[in-house]
Amino acid sequence: MNDLTGGCACGAVRFTATGAPKFAFICQCRSCQHLSGSGNAVQFCHDAAGFSSTGPVAEWARQTDSGSTVTKMFCATCASPLWGTTTRAPDIMMGLAGALDDPAAITPDRIFFADEAQPWDHASVPAKGADQ
Repeated sequence: MNDLTGGCACGAVRFTATGAPKFAFICQCRSCQHLSGSGNAVQFCHDAAGFSSTGPVAEWARQTDSGSTVTKMFCATCASPLWGTTTRAPDIMMGLAGALDDPAAITPDRIFFADEAQPWDHASVPAKGADQ
């Protein structure tokens, strides 16, 4: 797989994730609902060492119910959500699919926090072994 590139809506922030992502997922937790302004956030996990960015980034951190700290990065100019980190896995960054130049470059293969899904959010992932 080629590098993943992306950025914010106004173009002030750009990022590159070198190499293939570890996996992609749909998160339906309330925090991701707030972050996305929708029922879920589609994200990909990537090695933090292969991730770089340029441009003005703002961050917001919160403590999770499990005690880890999740930090979300946004464009400081247009407030587009871009990526996040967690103290639970400090060597991983979680990029948002909507910030990718080509969101179709990833395919979510799991759903997290489905128990927090809104009744109208019918997210699904491809069946294992299905042609993609």
